[in-house]
Formats: sequence, C-alpha cells, structure tokens
Amino acid sequence: HNPADHLHLRVHCARMSSKTAMTAAVVSCAVRPSDMDTTEMPKSLIPIGGQPLLKLSLMQLVNAGIKRIVLLLGFSGELVRKMIEEEKIFETVEMEIIDLGSDWRAGFTRSLLHAREALAGMDEFILCTYDHIFEPGIIERMMAIQATPDGTTVLIDTSITAPLPGSGDCTRLTMVDDTHTVTRVNAPEAESSGVEAGLFKTTPALIDLITELHASRPYVPFAAVLHELASRGSLYAMPTEGGQWFAIENFQQLSSVREHAATGLSMFAMDNEKPRRKSFIPSVSSDPDAISHENQTSKVIVPGQTEPPHKVNLCLVGLGRAGHFHLRSISMLTDKVRLLWVVDVNEEAVARVSSEFDCHGTADLDIPLNDPNVDAVIVASTTFLHYEHIIRCLNAGKAVLAEKPISHDPTELKHVMDTALNKKIPFLAGYQRRCDKNFRALKQELMSGHIGGVRVLKCTSRDNPEPPLEYLRISGGIFHDMLCHDFDMIHYLTGEFPETVYSVGHCYNKAIAEMDDVDTAVVTLKFASGLLATVDTSRIAAYGYDQRIEAFGDKGMCQAHNMSESSIMLATVEGYTTPRSEWSFPQRYPQAYLTELAEFVEMVRCNLLEEEPTMMRHVVLEKVTTAAELSWRLGRPVRIDEVEGLRSELPHGKH
Repeated sequence: HNPADHLHLRVHCARMSSKTAMTAAVVSCAVRPSDMDTTEMPKSLIPIGGQPLLKLSLMQLVNAGIKRIVLLLGFSGELVRKMIEEEKIFETVEMEIIDLGSDWRAGFTRSLLHAREALAGMDEFILCTYDHIFEPGIIERMMAIQATPDGTTVLIDTSITAPLPGSGDCTRLTMVDDTHTVTRVNAPEAESSGVEAGLFKTTPALIDLITELHASRPYVPFAAVLHELASRGSLYAMPTEGGQWFAIENFQQLSSVREHAATGLSMFAMDNEKPRRKSFIPSVSSDPDAISHENQTSKVIVPGQTEPPHKVNLCLVGLGRAGHFHLRSISMLTDKVRLLWVVDVNEEAVARVSSEFDCHGTADLDIPLNDPNVDAVIVASTTFLHYEHIIRCLNAGKAVLAEKPISHDPTELKHVMDTALNKKIPFLAGYQRRCDKNFRALKQELMSGHIGGVRVLKCTSRDNPEPPLEYLRISGGIFHDMLCHDFDMIHYLTGEFPETVYSVGHCYNKAIAEMDDVDTAVVTLKFASGLLATVDTSRIAAYGYDQRIEAFGDKGMCQAHNMSESSIMLATVEGYTTPRSEWSFPQRYPQAYLTELAEFVEMVRCNLLEEEPTMMRHVVLEKVTTAAELSWRLGRPVRIDEVEGLRSELPHGKH
C-alpha cells in the first residue's frame, strides 16, 4: 500500500528536525476490531475519567517528553481526527496523522507499513497501540534505551505469565536474565519470563522486516514479527520493574480501569505500606511537570485482578419464564452480585425462591425500591407491566436491566430513554443476542472487512417449541415479540436503520389466527446504503431452535450457524447423522444471558451508561417493527418515515 493513497494531516506548533529520533513515537489505532467499536462511539473515543481513551494514550507520550507523534488512524478515523484537531493541548507536539481508510482492518502489523514515509530520517522511535497506557516513568526508561540498528526492545512484565482478564491469549517471552535478550516468543507458561506489555523501542529496520514477512503471507500477527526478531537475536526485553501499565482490550478491563479512574486514585493496588497517590489518568495536563515521574514501588495488579469489588445488590421483579433465566445467571455470579429481593404476585413462587436464595420476598415493588441497599432491579415481569415497573425503578434511582419490550407505546418508550439519560442511571434492555459469542464473532468478521462491504443479510429466526397460547395473547404479536430481536441484530451488525420494510405472512395455527396474528412471516428491509436484509421467522421449528445469519459482501460470505446438542457425527452404511439444534432458547442462550448480566453489573458498579445513540436506537427500531406489522396488514411496502401517520391502521390498543 502506498501511504500517499491515504489522508495525511500534520498538526504542529513548530517544525522539528530529523534529530528528534529520541523523542518520536508511532501510535497505531489499527488494532483488530472488537465489540467495543460502534459506529456511534469508536473504542478510541470511549471516555475514561472524563477523557477519551486515545487522548490519554497520546498524553502519556507528551508527558514523558515525546515531541513528535505519527498517529495511524483506524476505525471511524474522521471522528478521531476531529477530536485531535479540537484539542489544543496537542499544539505542543508535532503530529502527523495518517488515516488508513478501510486498510485499518488489515491489523496492527500491516498498519505500520503506512508509517514508512513519515519515519524517513528517524534512527529510532517508540511504538505502541492506543489501547495501552503506561506511567510516564516507563516510557522515559524505554526512551533512554539505545536501540541497535536492527534491534527492538519490548516491555515485559515479569510478574504476569497468564492472559490478562477477558483476553483469550497473551504473548509470553523468555529472556536471558543478565542480557535481557529474548530467546523465545510464545513460550509455555512454565518456561516464560513474563508477558509482552505493548510498548516497544525500535528502528526503521522493523518496517523492513514487516515488509519482508508480508511478501509471503497476507496477514502477519505482531507476535510473528517478535518471533522472527528473537530468532535473529535482535529482540531485547525491558522489565516493568513495578511500573504501572494497563491494557484496555475488552469490557472487563475497561470497567476495571474506569472504576479506578473514577475514584481519582491509582489504577493499580499499591503496597499496603505505601500511601496511594493520585492516578495519572484523570490528571491529564499539557504540562509535563504536572505529573509525578518518580519511581514507584507499586505492585502491579492487572485490570480485573484488583481487590474483590463490593457486590451489586439486586432485586428481581417477576418469577416467570424470563425471571428464572435471570435466577440461573445470578446463581453463577455470586462473586459479583447478591440477590436481596424478589417480587411477584405469586406468593408460593416468592416463598420458594426467597428461601432458596436466602433473600427477602414481597408482592409490593415499593418495599425494595425504598431499600437503600438495593443497587439495581431486573424487570422480568408480565409484558404489559414493563413500562410501569421500569419508570418506578428509575424514579427511585435504581439501575435497571429490563426484558423487552420496554413498551409497545412509542411515547412510553421514549419516556424511559429520556428518564434514564436525564437521571444518568444505568439502563439496559435485554436483547441477549448481542451478548451471544457467535453473533459477536460474526460482527468482528464483518468489521474486519474480510468479506468487503456487506450487501445482503439473511436472518433465520424460528422458535421452538411453540409458545403457550396464554403467552401469545399478551406477547404483542410475532412482529413485536420475535422479529424485534432480528431487527435489533441487523442494527447491531451494521449500525444502519432501514428506509423501507415489506412483510408477508401466513397463519397455520387457527388459535393464533383468532388473535389477529400470524405464525410465519418473511420481512425484507431496504437501506439507504443499498444493503438488503431479509428475515424469515416461524413460531415453530420441529428440528429445534433455529437462528442463523448469513452475510454476503463483495469479497465473500460469512455465516453464523446454530448451536447443536453435541458435536458428534455418526457415519454408517445408512449415511451420516448429525445432532439436532438446541431445543429452545434457554438451551441456546444460557451464556448470553450470563454475559448480559455480568456486563450490566459492571455498568452498575462503575455507574456507566450506554451511549445516547445506542439507547435511542430502541425508539427507531420500534418504528421499524411497527412498519413491518403495518406492511403485513396493508399488503404493501411501508417507509419508516410514514409510520406515525399510519398508526391508526393498527388494531385498537396498538400504537
């Protein structure tokens, strides 16, 4: 790739000479895509201690004395550029911004090839990614190291040999103690000296090596680059020696760092005999002398491994089908939550659950809402009571995790969103598919660009077994009960809302037909970008719960398949036999419900709110769902912008 093909922006106060090699740094935002990146809020702009993550990452370099920064932009580069341009504190440093465009999806290693031109004339430079933060003393020590012409020095934490919390893997290094020469990369835990901590001192020879490796393979992980350096005897380690650093690679690490930043104290536990000092995170300043650089005797505790936090005290409203899913999750998160109250009109259910979980039980919601020990409420009550219960909880100052629907009334729905945002109270609607590991992996693949721009999304959503008629009568109908999940998933994967919706449906079950509903439907959605999406749905699938998604792009196709009861395949003279899909959604999504609750608990602990566009999506998606129902009833495509004028066409009682 030719760097000239991408946008370059130079922001500086005064031109620096090529003699600035000892004070230069390359920062890459082109890390692999994650669930932390959304179209509304890229991960690089997620706030910590009131400051965007990328700003903190850059200021750590400025405060350590770096005078020139080459910044390689990745996801949502335009938003990031705007932040940089508005921050006057960066006028003290020469900064060259290279927007990689869609090439950021190729990953961190390949992004460095675009820095070749900007590095011309430099003998050596600091290298890091934006989602690692180091106290200035560590960076100063790394800057002081004299790099060999073809060598690279890597920061190593010798107190850690296991992956960071929430991370699936880590790069372990083995070094010779007296020379600090790294002899092995990705060594077994028993043979490793520590883990690579994301900070490097290197030379332009590294870019030459990356070019060489990319000549023979399309994707090169940075661990492979380190392995090659080690095999050539050109990789050296600088131990952290107790210096503070942290990574923000997932929500678990983010919530831990935010919690510490919010306290104004150090983000890592200090030795008991040493007083805690102010964190360098909330104290961002353009004055390098405003932050203490003295050597610390801190004990490094990586995010997620701090002292056990206070448990979040919960109240569960509703002990029916949805309530029991949450009880299962609560029972698996006893290190994080404590169930204080259960609320239900069924006295027998209240007595049984309160005895099992050693908690209080009542039929009166006001009692737990007046309990100052209750931190949050899970609303899993009867559908038509959701709005009332949510609003009462928010007005009582309690965080809320609510099963859908929030409300079928658009006015009530918006009232909930406005109340949560205005009161700054954590609120989460229970669209658990967003927490499913397979759909999250699918989103990562789409964001990686492996299949190019998405042109067609095909969703299959078939329930099993058919829900009880008693439930179907109060469910809101197939569009608001089932298809709303698929519309939310399409938005989760693409970040887009449709312009037009067209639905057809049929009812095979006469009892459901008498409810003025259908049990089988196909919906087509057309988007302004050209994207086409379809959803086929059914109240029943004899072979098991069936939820699949296929994404088609100009470079390829990606699928998320069903979960099966087992991985066993039987082959005999009669042919091949494979397991059926999981029977129903309790079997399909137990881990998703658990993840959903765990992430909600972190929101409550750290008083975090979803970004406003993410919350307000519920208002728009209600219109999409209503448009789908209107299209079926009217027998024609319905534009989203005409929904308000057509609500009178819905049966009495629907909005």
